Amino acid sequence: MANCVLNKDLLRSTTCAYNLLEVKDIYLANFADITSAHTDYNCESGVTLDSLVMESGASFYHIEPQKNSTTYTDELVVEDNGNKYRTQTITFTVAGKYDKDMVCSVDALALGRFFVVVKTANGDYLALGSQTGLEASAQSIAGGGDNNGVTVTLSANVAESAVPLGEAAINKVLGKE
Repeated sequence: MANCVLNKDLLRSTTCAYNLLEVKDIYLANFADITSAHTDYNCESGVTLDSLVMESGASFYHIEPQKNSTTYTDELVVEDNGNKYRTQTITFTVAGKYDKDMVCSVDALALGRFFVVVKTANGDYLALGSQTGLEASAQSIAGGGDNNGVTVTLSANVAESAVPLGEAAINKVLGKE
């Protein structure tokens, strides 16, 4: 963040449109598999995560969350002493049968650290935890009611805002590179 001054108008007339912010897809990579995540921090042309480099053979894993179960936040935290940082959080539910094939995935989500990308219904991609990774802060397995499935919350205190992905980074996430 080269300098922290507002340099653009933020007007309803330039942002007024229908927006489908529902998260349709989540992509997770084991944080240790990301060797470089470069953000082009240019407030004039727009800030994007423009490149990702991963360990050889590593990939992103696709999660299709239960409809309308996913929320993410990127919140500013100001401590009493004036220190500032952000807390990024994503909560999602994976519906379906909890069986022998789910146990290892549930354990991995509970114990791992992840670089997270969300894709909205608008087709936008946003990176969470790109410099630090997100870890589970809550997880539950539910059955027998309206909320069947595995619900996971990943979060981390971070020093960077959530960042939209550029085309090259999106291609890397989708395995098109």
